[in-house]
Amino acid sequence: ITETSDISRYGSGIDTSTMGAADGEEAPVWFMERVCVQLKKNNETAIIKETNNNVAVVEIEKDNSSATIHASDCTMVAPKEKDTVLVTGGADVGVEGELICIDGTDAILKDSNNEDFKIVDLVHLAKIVGDSN
Repeated sequence: ITETSDISRYGSGIDTSTMGAADGEEAPVWFMERVCVQLKKNNETAIIKETNNNVAVVEIEKDNSSATIHASDCTMVAPKEKDTVLVTGGADVGVEGELICIDGTDAILKDSNNEDFKIVDLVHLAKIVGDSN
């Protein structure tokens, strides 16, 4: 996979060649726009609005305020059934869809582009907000 195809698959314009930070700490693969995160300092949920290396601007859900955080300041919100998700690893990287069912470590999702059902590893799913949010 080339860096160009990663960027076009995600559609977010993230340059994967600059994901490493100056301090040598790499951002997690799920640290990208539209992903729902939980802030470690106060357990509030937020949505990543833009990223630059391992720093992001997030919108806090409870009051719509903005904050700048490091990747190490948050954890990914675990997706639940009916959530909109993005596949961040494996053969279906970049696929978006609705999480239909969780079965142990597997997840079944309905691809939003073609209505196909896919079985993916749950660890490769990130909860995201839809384009309209």
